[in-house]
Amino acid sequence: MSAAQRTPLLAVKSKEGELQALLNTTEVNDRVQVMVELLDSVSSDGSVIKKVVNFCVASASRGRPVWVDTTWLTRASDLGASPRAVLERLEHDIEENSGLFSTCSEQPCLIPVVSLSTDDEGLRAIRMFLEHRRRPVVVRARRPSLPTAELLRTLDRIATTLRLGTDEMHLVFDEGYVRKLETHRVDALVDNITGLANRNEYASVSVLAGSSPRERGDYETHLRQRVEVELWKVVQEASGKRIRYGDYGVVHPDPQKSREGWGLPNPYIHYTVPGATLSIARQIPERKGNSVPPGSAERYFLQVADELVRRPEFAGADFSWGDRNLYTCRKRPNPQVGSASKWIAFATSHHATHVSRSLDVP
Repeated sequence: MSAAQRTPLLAVKSKEGELQALLNTTEVNDRVQVMVELLDSVSSDGSVIKKVVNFCVASASRGRPVWVDTTWLTRASDLGASPRAVLERLEHDIEENSGLFSTCSEQPCLIPVVSLSTDDEGLRAIRMFLEHRRRPVVVRARRPSLPTAELLRTLDRIATTLRLGTDEMHLVFDEGYVRKLETHRVDALVDNITGLANRNEYASVSVLAGSSPRERGDYETHLRQRVEVELWKVVQEASGKRIRYGDYGVVHPDPQKSREGWGLPNPYIHYTVPGATLSIARQIPERKGNSVPPGSAERYFLQVADELVRRPEFAGADFSWGDRNLYTCRKRPNPQVGSASKWIAFATSHHATHVSRSLDVP
């Protein structure tokens, strides 16, 4: 089993909370392959893109370049006119911020992600980016429904246009949001993966999915099965192939539309345990529509944190940066935990450490 196949894949949105967790969770750099999805909401000179650069610097310095996905960007993006321009600027900023030019001359500072549906013009633009420095490429197939023969032709076209061998291409079969295990999806994945393996060698093959719902239905503490873990295990067993496990952490797989006008959500946490997610939430009773009384978000999140650390599922304050904050915030005089980005940061840090230790592998 290759090192790449052993390393779990974590797909994150370019959001404050997830990036803050990655920057503070040292296990990520050594034991997790991160794919950062750049979204239109990212400002070219804002704090989020700076955090992306800082995390890419940390990862590149430890020999694990971040996979950077520009496929969600549209013409409305503030980051650049084209994916190639975004990648070139990002790599320049990584080198400038780290003094890693000599390191990046030997290995790339980032790995670009292309969609399975990228047209020839888009692929030629990526090829021009690759001319600066040879590197592998990630091909992301979102819920593919292609017959294996057509999938093979498409991958061969991508490899030919990019002037890469198939062994320089990482494949990601992205199933998106999975609420339950569906036989037809399992069968399609198994057929594609076994068919590809019989024809070509690839740098790695991942199955990526997430089961975090968009909205909460209630505020009862409960365990929810992580269908993404079950999906990966079933596909790996049925195909007889070593497949990289991938998930979306503690957030919904699809980029969220602007929350403008929605107000602050009620305090919650999605806490990863083997094969499941423990969800704890509190409803702020004093809120009126989108208006939240000052200090109430902190007060009720502290109740969430207190319930979590008293439960047997809590991994302990020393497990991760996020767990340490969940444990200590209850006793701080000024906890500053009244934002969703903080809740996501703590949960993401715990989740990244959990998958880095392969706690879902039987």
